[in-house]
Amino acid sequence: MPFRSPSAGDSSEPMTRRFRLVVAYDGTDFHGWQESAGVRTVAGEIRQALVPVSRGGEIDLEGASRTDTGVHALGQVVLVSLETNLDADPLARALAARTPPDISIVSCSEVLDDFHPRFDAIGKRYLYRIWKGERAPLFEARNCWWVNESLDIEAMNQAASFLVGRHCFAAFRNRSKDEPQDTTRTLAALDVRARGDWVWVQSIGDGFLYRMVRNLVGTLVDVGRGATGAQEVKRILASGDRREGGRGAPPQGLFLMEVGYPLGPPLEVRDHLPRF
Repeated sequence: MPFRSPSAGDSSEPMTRRFRLVVAYDGTDFHGWQESAGVRTVAGEIRQALVPVSRGGEIDLEGASRTDTGVHALGQVVLVSLETNLDADPLARALAARTPPDISIVSCSEVLDDFHPRFDAIGKRYLYRIWKGERAPLFEARNCWWVNESLDIEAMNQAASFLVGRHCFAAFRNRSKDEPQDTTRTLAALDVRARGDWVWVQSIGDGFLYRMVRNLVGTLVDVGRGATGAQEVKRILASGDRREGGRGAPPQGLFLMEVGYPLGPPLEVRDHLPRF
Protein backbone atom coordinates (compact mmCIF):
# COMPACT_ATOMS: atom_id res chain seq x y z
CA MET A 1 0.00 0.00 0.00
CA PRO A 2 1.22 3.55 -0.65
CA PHE A 3 2.24 5.65 2.32
CA ARG A 4 -0.58 7.56 3.92
CA SER A 5 -0.21 11.18 4.91
CA PRO A 6 -2.29 13.73 6.79
CA SER A 7 -5.28 15.27 5.08
CA ALA A 8 -4.99 18.48 3.09
CA GLY A 9 -5.99 20.52 6.12
CA ASP A 10 -3.41 18.98 8.50
CA SER A 11 -0.35 21.07 9.28
CA SER A 12 1.89 18.05 9.93
CA GLU A 13 5.27 17.82 8.28
CA PRO A 14 4.76 16.94 4.60
CA MET A 15 6.41 13.85 3.16
CA THR A 16 7.62 13.02 -0.31
CA ARG A 17 4.82 11.22 -2.12
CA ARG A 18 4.62 9.57 -5.51
CA PHE A 19 1.61 9.83 -7.79
CA ARG A 20 0.78 8.26 -11.11
CA LEU A 21 -1.04 10.64 -13.44
CA VAL A 22 -2.74 9.79 -16.70
CA VAL A 23 -2.59 12.93 -18.81
CA ALA A 24 -4.16 13.97 -22.11
CA TYR A 25 -3.00 16.93 -24.16
CA ASP A 26 -3.26 18.68 -27.50
CA GLY A 27 0.37 18.85 -28.55
CA THR A 28 -0.06 21.56 -31.19
CA ASP A 29 1.33 24.43 -29.15
CA PHE A 30 3.93 22.47 -27.20
CA HIS A 31 7.57 21.78 -28.02
CA GLY A 32 7.01 18.18 -27.02
CA TRP A 33 6.73 16.53 -23.63
CA GLN A 34 10.22 16.96 -22.22
CA GLU A 35 11.19 20.13 -20.36
CA SER A 36 13.53 22.46 -22.25
CA ALA A 37 14.64 25.97 -21.37
CA GLY A 38 12.88 28.82 -23.13
CA VAL A 39 10.10 26.80 -24.79
CA ARG A 40 6.63 25.65 -23.74
CA THR A 41 6.46 21.93 -22.98
CA VAL A 42 3.85 19.65 -21.43
CA ALA A 43 6.10 18.63 -18.54
CA GLY A 44 6.99 22.26 -17.91
CA GLU A 45 3.33 23.27 -17.62
CA ILE A 46 2.58 20.40 -15.25
CA ARG A 47 5.55 21.36 -13.09
CA GLN A 48 4.31 24.95 -12.86
CA ALA A 49 0.88 23.69 -11.83
CA LEU A 50 2.46 21.56 -9.08
CA VAL A 51 4.47 24.37 -7.49
CA PRO A 52 1.56 25.87 -5.48
CA VAL A 53 0.59 22.46 -4.02
CA SER A 54 4.15 21.45 -3.12
CA ARG A 55 5.50 22.16 0.36
CA GLY A 56 9.01 22.80 -0.87
CA GLY A 57 11.72 20.46 -2.03
CA GLU A 58 12.22 19.11 -5.52
CA ILE A 59 9.41 18.17 -7.88
CA ASP A 60 10.35 15.20 -10.05
CA LEU A 61 8.45 14.38 -13.25
CA GLU A 62 8.91 11.34 -15.48
CA GLY A 63 6.75 10.51 -18.49
CA ALA A 64 6.25 7.12 -20.11
CA SER A 65 6.84 8.62 -23.56
CA ARG A 66 8.76 11.69 -24.69
CA THR A 67 6.31 12.81 -27.33
CA ASP A 68 7.65 15.16 -30.00
CA THR A 69 6.58 18.66 -30.90
CA GLY A 70 3.00 18.63 -32.20
CA VAL A 71 2.23 15.06 -31.06
CA HIS A 72 -0.83 14.55 -28.87
CA ALA A 73 -1.72 12.14 -26.07
CA LEU A 74 -4.85 10.72 -24.51
CA GLY A 75 -3.00 8.29 -22.23
CA GLN A 76 0.41 9.64 -21.27
CA VAL A 77 1.45 8.14 -17.91
CA VAL A 78 3.42 10.45 -15.62
CA LEU A 79 5.15 9.81 -12.31
CA VAL A 80 5.18 12.83 -9.99
CA SER A 81 7.26 12.91 -6.80
CA LEU A 82 6.84 15.88 -4.48
CA GLU A 83 6.42 16.94 -0.88
CA THR A 84 2.73 17.48 -0.23
CA ASN A 85 -0.03 16.75 2.26
CA LEU A 86 -2.58 16.36 -0.53
CA ASP A 87 -4.03 12.96 -1.32
CA ALA A 88 -4.64 11.83 -4.89
CA ASP A 89 -8.14 13.25 -5.42
CA PRO A 90 -7.39 16.75 -4.05
CA LEU A 91 -4.14 16.78 -6.00
CA ALA A 92 -5.99 15.93 -9.23
CA ARG A 93 -8.49 18.73 -8.60
CA ALA A 94 -5.70 21.20 -7.85
CA LEU A 95 -3.88 20.27 -11.05
CA ALA A 96 -7.07 20.47 -13.11
CA ALA A 97 -7.61 24.01 -11.84
CA ARG A 98 -4.06 25.10 -12.64
CA THR A 99 -3.21 23.42 -15.95
CA PRO A 100 -4.00 25.21 -19.24
CA PRO A 101 -6.93 24.18 -21.47
CA ASP A 102 -4.73 22.06 -23.75
CA ILE A 103 -3.79 19.72 -20.87
CA SER A 104 -6.26 17.45 -19.06
CA ILE A 105 -5.59 15.37 -15.94
CA VAL A 106 -7.47 12.13 -16.64
CA SER A 107 -6.66 10.36 -13.36
CA CYS A 108 -4.36 10.46 -10.34
CA SER A 109 -3.41 7.69 -7.92
CA GLU A 110 -0.70 7.21 -5.31
CA VAL A 111 1.90 4.55 -6.10
CA LEU A 112 4.67 2.61 -4.40
CA ASP A 113 8.32 3.57 -4.54
CA ASP A 114 9.20 0.94 -7.14
CA PHE A 115 6.89 2.19 -9.92
CA HIS A 116 8.50 3.75 -13.00
CA PRO A 117 6.29 4.82 -15.92
CA ARG A 118 8.88 4.16 -18.63
CA PHE A 119 10.88 1.18 -17.37
CA ASP A 120 7.83 -0.73 -16.13
CA ALA A 121 5.89 -0.26 -19.37
CA ILE A 122 5.44 -3.39 -21.49
CA GLY A 123 3.85 -1.73 -24.51
CA LYS A 124 2.21 1.29 -26.06
CA ARG A 125 -0.72 1.88 -28.37
CA TYR A 126 -0.65 4.75 -30.86
CA LEU A 127 -3.32 6.11 -33.15
CA TYR A 128 -2.61 8.07 -36.32
CA ARG A 129 -5.48 10.00 -37.92
CA ILE A 130 -5.61 10.77 -41.66
CA TRP A 131 -8.21 12.81 -43.54
CA LYS A 132 -8.45 12.10 -47.28
CA GLY A 133 -11.34 14.38 -48.21
CA GLU A 134 -11.16 17.04 -50.91
CA ARG A 135 -11.56 19.89 -48.43
CA ALA A 136 -9.30 20.43 -45.46
CA PRO A 137 -11.07 19.51 -42.19
CA LEU A 138 -11.32 23.01 -40.73
CA PHE A 139 -11.94 22.04 -37.12
CA GLU A 140 -9.75 18.92 -37.22
CA ALA A 141 -6.64 20.35 -38.86
CA ARG A 142 -4.72 20.43 -35.57
CA ASN A 143 -5.02 16.69 -35.06
CA CYS A 144 -4.87 14.91 -38.40
CA TRP A 145 -2.87 14.66 -41.63
CA TRP A 146 -4.78 15.92 -44.66
CA VAL A 147 -3.70 13.71 -47.56
CA ASN A 148 -6.31 14.92 -50.11
CA GLU A 149 -6.26 11.83 -52.33
CA SER A 150 -7.68 8.34 -52.53
CA LEU A 151 -5.96 5.62 -50.50
CA ASP A 152 -6.06 1.87 -51.12
CA ILE A 153 -6.83 0.59 -47.62
CA GLU A 154 -6.52 -3.07 -48.62
CA ALA A 155 -3.01 -2.51 -49.97
CA MET A 156 -2.07 -0.56 -46.84
CA ASN A 157 -3.19 -3.43 -44.63
CA GLN A 158 -1.32 -5.94 -46.77
CA ALA A 159 1.86 -3.90 -46.37
CA ALA A 160 1.19 -3.54 -42.64
CA SER A 161 0.97 -7.32 -42.27
CA PHE A 162 4.60 -7.65 -43.42
CA LEU A 163 5.70 -5.34 -40.62
CA VAL A 164 3.93 -7.10 -37.75
CA GLY A 165 6.21 -9.29 -35.66
CA ARG A 166 9.69 -9.01 -34.19
CA HIS A 167 12.04 -7.27 -36.61
CA CYS A 168 14.90 -4.83 -36.89
CA PHE A 169 13.10 -1.54 -37.57
CA ALA A 170 16.19 0.54 -38.39
CA ALA A 171 14.64 1.46 -41.76
CA PHE A 172 11.81 3.19 -39.91
CA ARG A 173 13.66 5.25 -37.34
CA ASN A 174 15.26 8.65 -37.36
CA ARG A 175 18.57 8.86 -35.59
CA SER A 176 18.69 10.49 -32.17
CA LYS A 177 21.52 10.97 -29.69
CA ASP A 178 19.40 9.21 -27.05
CA GLU A 179 18.43 6.31 -29.31
CA PRO A 180 19.48 2.82 -28.12
CA GLN A 181 21.73 0.73 -30.35
CA ASP A 182 19.30 -2.19 -30.40
CA THR A 183 16.77 -1.53 -33.18
CA THR A 184 14.80 -4.76 -32.75
CA ARG A 185 11.21 -4.30 -31.63
CA THR A 186 8.04 -6.39 -31.56
CA LEU A 187 5.13 -4.84 -33.42
CA ALA A 188 2.08 -6.69 -32.14
CA ALA A 189 -0.43 -4.91 -34.38
CA LEU A 190 -0.50 -2.44 -37.27
CA ASP A 191 -4.08 -1.92 -38.39
CA VAL A 192 -5.57 0.45 -41.00
CA ARG A 193 -9.29 1.26 -41.00
CA ALA A 194 -11.39 3.72 -42.98
CA ARG A 195 -14.72 5.36 -42.22
CA GLY A 196 -15.80 7.82 -44.84
CA ASP A 197 -12.91 10.19 -45.44
CA TRP A 198 -11.22 9.24 -42.18
CA VAL A 199 -8.41 6.70 -42.04
CA TRP A 200 -7.09 5.48 -38.69
CA VAL A 201 -3.81 3.63 -38.28
CA GLN A 202 -3.39 1.89 -34.93
CA SER A 203 -0.04 0.47 -33.85
CA ILE A 204 0.77 -1.60 -30.77
CA GLY A 205 4.27 -2.62 -29.79
CA ASP A 206 6.60 -3.37 -26.92
CA GLY A 207 8.52 -0.20 -27.73
CA PHE A 208 9.04 2.22 -30.60
CA LEU A 209 12.19 3.78 -32.01
CA TYR A 210 12.49 7.52 -32.54
CA ARG A 211 9.74 8.59 -34.99
CA MET A 212 9.11 4.95 -35.87
CA VAL A 213 5.31 5.26 -35.83
CA ARG A 214 5.31 8.32 -38.09
CA ASN A 215 7.72 6.65 -40.51
CA LEU A 216 5.60 3.49 -40.63
CA VAL A 217 2.51 5.57 -41.36
CA GLY A 218 4.32 7.56 -44.05
CA THR A 219 5.33 4.36 -45.83
CA LEU A 220 1.81 2.93 -45.57
CA VAL A 221 0.38 6.11 -47.09
CA ASP A 222 2.86 5.78 -49.98
CA VAL A 223 1.49 2.27 -50.49
CA GLY A 224 -2.07 3.56 -50.32
CA ARG A 225 -1.30 6.20 -52.95
CA GLY A 226 0.26 3.61 -55.24
CA ALA A 227 3.72 5.17 -55.04
CA THR A 228 5.12 2.06 -53.32
CA GLY A 229 4.01 -1.53 -53.82
CA ALA A 230 2.82 -3.44 -50.78
CA GLN A 231 5.42 -6.17 -51.40
CA GLU A 232 8.14 -3.50 -51.56
CA VAL A 233 7.73 -2.94 -47.84
CA LYS A 234 9.47 -6.28 -47.23
CA ARG A 235 12.59 -5.00 -48.99
CA ILE A 236 12.47 -1.68 -47.12
CA LEU A 237 12.25 -3.49 -43.78
CA ALA A 238 15.11 -5.84 -44.65
CA SER A 239 17.35 -3.00 -45.85
CA GLY A 240 17.71 -1.45 -42.40
CA ASP A 241 18.24 1.85 -44.22
CA ARG A 242 16.04 4.84 -43.40
CA ARG A 243 16.68 6.26 -46.88
CA GLU A 244 14.80 3.33 -48.40
CA GLY A 245 11.58 4.11 -46.53
CA GLY A 246 8.89 6.64 -47.34
CA ARG A 247 8.74 10.11 -45.91
CA GLY A 248 7.58 10.37 -42.33
CA ALA A 249 4.04 11.41 -41.56
CA PRO A 250 3.68 14.86 -39.94
CA PRO A 251 3.30 15.02 -36.14
CA GLN A 252 -0.20 16.45 -35.84
CA GLY A 253 -1.99 13.18 -36.65
CA LEU A 254 -0.25 11.12 -33.96
CA PHE A 255 -1.76 10.28 -30.56
CA LEU A 256 -0.29 8.28 -27.70
CA MET A 257 -3.42 6.41 -26.66
CA GLU A 258 -2.35 3.95 -23.96
CA VAL A 259 0.67 2.68 -22.09
CA GLY A 260 0.53 -0.96 -21.00
CA TYR A 261 1.78 -2.36 -17.68
CA PRO A 262 2.06 -5.95 -16.38
CA LEU A 263 -1.06 -5.84 -14.18
CA GLY A 264 -3.09 -3.59 -16.44
CA PRO A 265 -5.56 -4.42 -19.23
CA PRO A 266 -4.10 -5.75 -22.50
CA LEU A 267 -3.39 -3.35 -25.33
CA GLU A 268 -5.75 -4.11 -28.21
CA VAL A 269 -6.79 -2.60 -31.53
CA ARG A 270 -10.03 -0.76 -30.85
CA ASP A 271 -13.11 -0.92 -33.07
CA HIS A 272 -14.68 2.14 -31.48
CA LEU A 273 -12.26 5.03 -31.45
CA PRO A 274 -12.73 8.13 -29.30
CA ARG A 275 -14.26 11.30 -30.66
CA PHE A 276 -12.16 14.42 -30.51
